[in-house]
Amino acid sequence: MYRITAPKCLALGVAIIFLLPSNQSYSQEHSFQSVNFPDRFMRHRNFLLFIEPTTDELSAKDSVFVVIPGLAGQCHSFIPKNIAGGPTGFFVRHQNFRVKLSREAPDDKPFRQDATFCFRNPPFGDRQARENAFAFESLNFPNHFIRHRDFELLVTQNDGSDQFKKDATFISVGPRRPPVRIDEGTNLNPVRE
Repeated sequence: MYRITAPKCLALGVAIIFLLPSNQSYSQEHSFQSVNFPDRFMRHRNFLLFIEPTTDELSAKDSVFVVIPGLAGQCHSFIPKNIAGGPTGFFVRHQNFRVKLSREAPDDKPFRQDATFCFRNPPFGDRQARENAFAFESLNFPNHFIRHRDFELLVTQNDGSDQFKKDATFISVGPRRPPVRIDEGTNLNPVRE
């Protein structure tokens, strides 16, 4: 008869910890704040990704993503929270080096690779941002990272500059919520914009 002993349980627990893909939580909602424009967050608009302020309910919803295990079998993929993901759903991917939302095509290996990013922590060895700062490296274009340029999100090669490091670093924060303002009437109830 097979017996489970304390050493076997300990060995199994250690093996599980080492096999976990990263410290990034799966199936949790995240927003990603630009490190050098802290009032701007990664968000999708018209199926393209930008960094923009979240000033209303729609922009706040568009800036929330669910991180899942990578579609290519390693690293991570992103599902926009307010658009259905999963099989035949929408995912964040790069195409012609522009970061966008696209619908998954079954058995499309290039799509799965384009929609898979490896979280690099700390970003380029720079811990000044925070513990939860990441850079997102393209799986199929090594040393190419999501970065913003003119507030558009692109995948570009790391040129090693300080500007690139800042543009390619994002801070994982809790999901953005719509801004709340106080009703200027007599009841002072919060009002969603």
